[in-house]
Amino acid sequence: MEGLSNMIHIAKERAWIRGFQVGSWETNNVEITHLQYADDTLVFCEVEKDQMLFLRVIFIIFEVVSDLHINWGKSFIYPINEVADVDNLAAILGGRVGELPTIYLGMPLGAKSKAKGIWNGVIEKCEKKLTHWNSQHLFLGGRLTMITIVLNALPTYMMSILPAPINVIKRIDVLRRNFLWQENGMKTRKNFTWSNERW
Repeated sequence: MEGLSNMIHIAKERAWIRGFQVGSWETNNVEITHLQYADDTLVFCEVEKDQMLFLRVIFIIFEVVSDLHINWGKSFIYPINEVADVDNLAAILGGRVGELPTIYLGMPLGAKSKAKGIWNGVIEKCEKKLTHWNSQHLFLGGRLTMITIVLNALPTYMMSILPAPINVIKRIDVLRRNFLWQENGMKTRKNFTWSNERW
């Protein structure tokens, strides 16, 4: 994968492919052409036939030299905004045309940061975990441990990049509260306050 990264760097230095600029000042601009995580690679380039051809050659050389094979069935080209003749560009590069937003490494790629729909997957995962745990008849301490260690981690990963809408936070709080205060399938207390009454 380091060899693939080096080939893309060389293509950028020779202006065979161009990524996107990050930074607001002329001297601090950084050009991003690719991002890699384990065996996943995101490549950014302009909508030009020549750049697609150069990328295709890089991928072919990578396969021959490394004896690794790119899974073209799982490879997608994602157009940003309107792209003319995107099907032909995808045919040159290989793979299929995908649509944004999509999920990449568990994160919504290309989604609006304030869109409520991108949090549906997180809430569904929380509900799925709770459904499994409900059948185990855990004591209060066990339920509290599961909430603290597992359930809180699911939204935290997404919140490391995107702010959670208030209604999503409230929904997750309701799920946690109902799970914590249940007993044998019955909700014994939805919340508690610090007072003299017993809880």
